[in-house]
Amino acid sequence: MTLSKYIIIDPGHGGKDTGAVGFGLQEKEVVLNIAKRMNDHFGQYDDAVVSLTRWDDRFLELNERAAFANKRNCDLFISIHNNSASGSASGFESFIHPNAASVTARYQGMVHDRVMEYLTQHNINDRGKKRANFAVLRETNMPAILLENLFISNKKENQLLRDAQFLDGLAQSIVEGIAKALGLSKKDTTPKPMYRVTVNGAFVVDTAYPAIIKEKVEKAVLDQADEIIIKKRDI
Repeated sequence: MTLSKYIIIDPGHGGKDTGAVGFGLQEKEVVLNIAKRMNDHFGQYDDAVVSLTRWDDRFLELNERAAFANKRNCDLFISIHNNSASGSASGFESFIHPNAASVTARYQGMVHDRVMEYLTQHNINDRGKKRANFAVLRETNMPAILLENLFISNKKENQLLRDAQFLDGLAQSIVEGIAKALGLSKKDTTPKPMYRVTVNGAFVVDTAYPAIIKEKVEKAVLDQADEIIIKKRDI
């Protein structure tokens, strides 16, 4: 069993800070949507602990976001954004701090590459793995990555950012990249066989858990039962 990894997801902007706005769509709403979907996808992993810097439409200073992560001593801080420029600008890019350690660059590469595997299916341009002195990258004490997920100012990409199915796939690809970087393992969803325990011909329990079977058998032995039967059930 591996040790849990603590991930902080930081949906950019919020409250009075809308972030970029394109064709009526606000960055603060899109990135919160992506972050919540990421949280849901992390539920597939046994060893992932996740917090969001904000769960609703509220304003947070940049230093508050970094302090939130530093206080919790998390393993990875990931900030979610949308880009904006001219109507022709397009694509996905990721950032780490210029002085980031090699482990952060390695994490960036894994996350970036997995996201681009997904975005390539939608003909999205790869703008590259970059470095920048952003406050949330500079002030956090752990590996930190900032993702610019498409251009809200680009009409085609704006439409994708309105598409729930696309956003869910994007969130999943980010989570899969993080899972690879941190060595997270998926939960075992294989159905477990059920067993019926009877004592002296009387039904005791149907269970898939060995510990419960052991408990019932030990009790029956202490009660000096004449017959204990454990039989696999057909489901």
